[in-house]
Amino acid sequence: MLRRPGRVLLVAAVVLVAILVGGSALTDLYTDALWYSGLGYGSVYWTRIAAGFGVRIATGGLGAAFVALNLWFVARQLGPVQLRRRYGNLEISEQIPRRYVSLGLLAAALLAGWWLSGISFDAEGALAVLAWLRHVEWGTTDPLLGRDLSFYVFDLPIYYRIGEYLLLLLVWTFLLVLLGYVLSGGVRLRDGRLEIESAPRLHFVVLVAGMALLIGARYWLGRYGLLVEGSGVRYPLGHTDVTARLPARTAMAFLSCVAAAALLFGAWRRTWLPALLSVGALLLGALLAGFLYPALVQKFAVEPNQFAREAPYIRWNIEFTRRAYDLHRIERRPHPYRPTAVPPWEELEPVLAALPLWDPEPLRIAYNQIQTIFPYYQFPGVDYDRYGTPAASTQVAIAVREFYARGLPTGAQTWQTLRLNPRYIAGLGAVITPASQVSGRGEPVLWLGNLDPVVRDAAAPPSLELTHPQIFVGETTSDYVVLVPGRDGALNGTPGKDFPEGIPLRPFPRLLAFAWRFADKNLLFSGELNADSRILFRRSVGERVRAIAPFLLWDPDPYPVIHHGRIVWIVDGYTASETFPLSRPLSRSVRIPGLESVRYLRNSAKATVDALTGAVSLFTIDDADPIMETYRRVFPGLLKPLDAMDPGLRAHLRYPALYLRAQAAILEEYHIDGAEAFYAGQDVWQVPEELGTDARSFRPTYSILRLPGEERPEFVLSVPFIARQRQNMTAILLARNDPPHYGELLLLELPRNQQVPGPTQIETLIEQDPAISYDLSIWRNSGSNVDLGRLRVVPLDSTFLYIEPLFLSGQGTPIPELQRVIVSDGRAVSMALTLPEAIAALRGGGDGAPVADAEASPTDAGGADDWPRRALDLLERADRRLREGDLAGFGAALRDLREFLQRVARREPAG
Repeated sequence: MLRRPGRVLLVAAVVLVAILVGGSALTDLYTDALWYSGLGYGSVYWTRIAAGFGVRIATGGLGAAFVALNLWFVARQLGPVQLRRRYGNLEISEQIPRRYVSLGLLAAALLAGWWLSGISFDAEGALAVLAWLRHVEWGTTDPLLGRDLSFYVFDLPIYYRIGEYLLLLLVWTFLLVLLGYVLSGGVRLRDGRLEIESAPRLHFVVLVAGMALLIGARYWLGRYGLLVEGSGVRYPLGHTDVTARLPARTAMAFLSCVAAAALLFGAWRRTWLPALLSVGALLLGALLAGFLYPALVQKFAVEPNQFAREAPYIRWNIEFTRRAYDLHRIERRPHPYRPTAVPPWEELEPVLAALPLWDPEPLRIAYNQIQTIFPYYQFPGVDYDRYGTPAASTQVAIAVREFYARGLPTGAQTWQTLRLNPRYIAGLGAVITPASQVSGRGEPVLWLGNLDPVVRDAAAPPSLELTHPQIFVGETTSDYVVLVPGRDGALNGTPGKDFPEGIPLRPFPRLLAFAWRFADKNLLFSGELNADSRILFRRSVGERVRAIAPFLLWDPDPYPVIHHGRIVWIVDGYTASETFPLSRPLSRSVRIPGLESVRYLRNSAKATVDALTGAVSLFTIDDADPIMETYRRVFPGLLKPLDAMDPGLRAHLRYPALYLRAQAAILEEYHIDGAEAFYAGQDVWQVPEELGTDARSFRPTYSILRLPGEERPEFVLSVPFIARQRQNMTAILLARNDPPHYGELLLLELPRNQQVPGPTQIETLIEQDPAISYDLSIWRNSGSNVDLGRLRVVPLDSTFLYIEPLFLSGQGTPIPELQRVIVSDGRAVSMALTLPEAIAALRGGGDGAPVADAEASPTDAGGADDWPRRALDLLERADRRLREGDLAGFGAALRDLREFLQRVARREPAG
């Protein structure tokens, strides 16, 4: 027995451990509750917490009760438990009271139950249980077993979890029981022989029989699992699965039940023979039914006449795979390709005037060189969007200037600087460039730029006015910051700053909780905080939306929108399933963050995140998605209908590039309608690879184009296809973005009897053109960096136009400049300073190339009176290159000047 001081120390140790272990959990619970309530999602948070605790208590309680019952049987075999202590040569034996032993066993059972439930039913498992309890019916059944598709998406994963949990519980209980019987002497080694008394033997057999029953249940569920992970040829179900594996798994489920009964019968009759026979039969059945019989059926029944056997399952696979990736609603339209002459610029201008010439990566480098202003800012990425009226939209590239802590000197990276200083706790402003325009110096035209104040160009649409440029929530922001508003409304001593609400740090227990959460004592001892101080955390856009809706997969690339004078992020959310039946899994070339294997994918949600306040709103855009409808039931009010989104934001919705990449990866094979053609692998497509040092698939590109058969240009996302193992283009997939056609997919299919050049062939044609190759060699050999941008594939009414920008950057000037535009019709190629000039050169009419104003868009023709200004700009560029020591750039600029003056001379009348 412990004396009183010993008991006090024991209690103190237990309390200390409880505080250390439970303190973090409690502070996280409390501070998270404040965060969710501040955003208006308190009910969502508590629903998830209640579900998590409810599932853990139910499963943990069941497990604890089962373990406790088994340990109680073991405890009945225990004699008195003695505690021996030695004092010098004196040994004292003291019997531990029976109630202490019982309490110890109960504690072990509770810990085991709670621990085991946490393995199978974590936070993700609790959400799955909620969806299982509230799911909607799909309204479509599988063609083999007749189950509604919701069974595979919602029920089957939960049944697997329950089975895994129960099997783990039985194994863990078996080990604890074995340990108990060894300690009590019920299981012992005597003279090299293992001896087990009758009570432990019966106990072990009952547990093993339970395991056999669970194995049988797993075999029974495996019948449905065949529709998810069967072994057909390039698809998830085949003839062997249906005729061999399905009945084999049914037989194995029956054999498992027989084995369990035989084990119990043998224990009752005190003989091991039935147990040995049943277990042997089970193992032999697993070998024969699981491996040998399906292999024989495949070898002798399927392979000699494979297509006839597999044809029905191929049709099922095509139908369900298209349904899984929303490909069944594609509009397929033949494109009557004819290799005709390129129309003149006057006819092409309505189609190509808004075509983007700037690529995101060169723009990001240029922005980080000329628009960061201070070293503690950076532009993490560049996105495409459109602004203006629906009838006259302009495609723009937009980037947000975010705070970059590593840009500060090491000595300046203090707690006060990174947590309190208003100059460094937020990003500031954005840069916007019309994607089709370039200055006379080859640099981007800025519609929006600079900071303090933000400058908007007069040519920019009025909607680009940025009156609240602060970015407290961004793509790369992560650490918490403290807002200290003064009585005069100033933030941290700086007047005139807009700032979000944040979470008040008073009263003191709240401050203590946040200090504990972030392990930061400065929150407790800083003298700069006052009674109105607030904290702002989860400042990453992705982290914020994942915290609110973890049941969705969120696109890793949010994009910014200028809306009502401030920056608002838009993020795409996806519903997905790993167990949708009869569907092909997404290839690993397209990674969906959050899931290893994807068999169903829908872009069913959008989220908006205010960069200033951090406010989050979630919207559903696919009311026909049963998974989304299920979560709307689970969390009523969380997801608003799309009509509730501000029309100004709704006009900037984009079809996500990640989603189109996934659909394109599936469409490579699943555009084929006939089972025989699919089986033979006829007409299989692939997304082409871009040329360069790192081979990568052609990335979908946003462009403002006039689609064939349409009256006006619109914002589309496109990706081309080529024939597999060949390079000729077979189709182009287009996703429409503008209302009322948002989300519609159009597949332009090309005639198979004509060779339509693919992107790789065009890029090879560019590299092999004598004039272009000569210029590229000079630039590259002279030390200039040459970047051939992304190829634009532009569908015209009966042909295609291929357009590629060329970026140059000198050794001393790492800023990429858009110096050339390359155009091809698939047969010839031309390169010029501007897109109109390249079109004219391609047509063989160099004299018809318009003279472009130095500060105008390359798609706009300048007047003849403006040519001196353009010539002066070219001369100044040549002079600048010479001063920088960039001889290649100097030669290129001098050549541009000479060509320009020659064109001007040809335009002048003879006299």
